[in-house]
This record gives sequence, structure tokens and C-alpha cells, in this order.
Amino acid sequence: MGNKSKAKKKKSSVKNRTDLKSVLQSIYHDTADLKTTCCHQCECCNVACPSMNHSEYVQIATTLWQSKSHEDILNIICKSVEYFFRYEYTKWGMDALIKPCMFLGADKRCEIYEDRPLSCRIYGLWPDDVYNNRVDKFAKAYEKYGIKREELPLHKQCQMVKRVNPEVELTEEVINGLFKQLDDLDSKIGSFSDLQIRQKENYRTFHDWLLLNILGEQKLSDLTAVVLGHERSVMESTLVTFKEVFRESFANKLPEVK
Repeated sequence: MGNKSKAKKKKSSVKNRTDLKSVLQSIYHDTADLKTTCCHQCECCNVACPSMNHSEYVQIATTLWQSKSHEDILNIICKSVEYFFRYEYTKWGMDALIKPCMFLGADKRCEIYEDRPLSCRIYGLWPDDVYNNRVDKFAKAYEKYGIKREELPLHKQCQMVKRVNPEVELTEEVINGLFKQLDDLDSKIGSFSDLQIRQKENYRTFHDWLLLNILGEQKLSDLTAVVLGHERSVMESTLVTFKEVFRESFANKLPEVK
């Protein structure tokens, strides 16, 4: 049986899953098993917070809200504000590019491993030419700042990540198909339009999703204007104020995940 036939046969099982976690696990493992070995060098986790689909955000946030303490979640909210503010390279330098994953524990273990998003799961597994093309586009955008390609975070994949079950080849077509399944899921549980999905409005970092969840579209847009419109010295003091406001606002009750 060819790879495409296997993928098609396995993908049908998504329809038989009911809860969000099970549906996501089906996407991660039924089409092409993404279970990997991990050397825990954390080359990826130490420098980057992954982008994720809306459905993945909902699952991760739900797990955190159920398992973490009130104080831990306040810290996650404050870290999200900090990462949102550290947006422009011209103001923050490499701090705008290097944002360690907030879910990496002190023991170098992922605290949301079962729920980690697809972008985490396929790091180290992309076809080399596809990954290099992605990095080339990123490098081109930052070459005007004098940054060399090899200075960029994740300019190459970890060579120690290996799939446990490589029966189905992980081609660009298969990977795009996995993201398409997530997009379809987002359109069902998040009410995203086809246009919004084409524009990747359903694909953001966790910190962006969380602030959108808390503030709503208009207030987040207003905050973006603040972030873009002031110099770093002003932003640093504003960041302290925002953290204090969030801690006071959610001192007794945390925002709902949605």
C-alpha cells in the first residue's frame, strides 16, 4: 500500500473522535506517526515559542488551567505580555527573536509534552530542502540588520530528533495535509472564515492567543499600536504597568479559556 493510501485510510479515524484532545492526537498520529526520540538538548525550546493553531491553543490552555496553580498561570500571563511587547528587532535586538518557550521546565522537560503543537512535533522532521527554504525567507527579512543566517535562532534543524515509526514518509505534502486538518478543525470550533484561515489568522504564538483571549480583538489591536508607537525605554516601563494591572485584575479569578 502506498503512502498516500495509508494516509487516507488512517485520516478517516479523525471523524470517530469526539473530545478535542483525542481529535488532535488523531491528527498528530493517525496520518503519519509523529512520535520521536528526544535528546533533551532543547535547542528549539531555549530560543523559541512555537506558533500554533487555535484548536491547539485551546487544548494547551485548558490543560494549564486545570493543572497549574493560580500563581503559575498569572506568571504565564505576565510572560505572554512580555513576549508580546518584545516584537520589533529595531527596539529589542535579539531579544525580539529569542524567546525561550515558557513551558520548558527547569529539568529541560516540556511541561505540555502531550499537548505540544504540530510545529513542535515536526521540528527536526522537515525535508531539508523545505526547511532551508523557510529559513532563507526568514534570513532575507533580517539581512538588512546585518544578521547572518547562522546567527538566526533555529537556522538548522536538530539532527538528533528521530521518528520512532517512519513507516509513512513525512513529505511536504503530508505535513501540509496535517496543517490542513488543523485548519479544518479551527473552522469548526473557532468559527474562522475561509478568508481568515487563508490569511493564517488562526495561527499564532501562545502568548498572542492568550492576550487575544483576555483582551479581545479591538483591545489587542490598541495594545499593538502602543507596542509599535513607542521607544524601548517607554515600553519597558509600560510593560511593568501592564503586568501589575493583569495581576490585580486576575488576583481572584482567572480569565476563561476560549
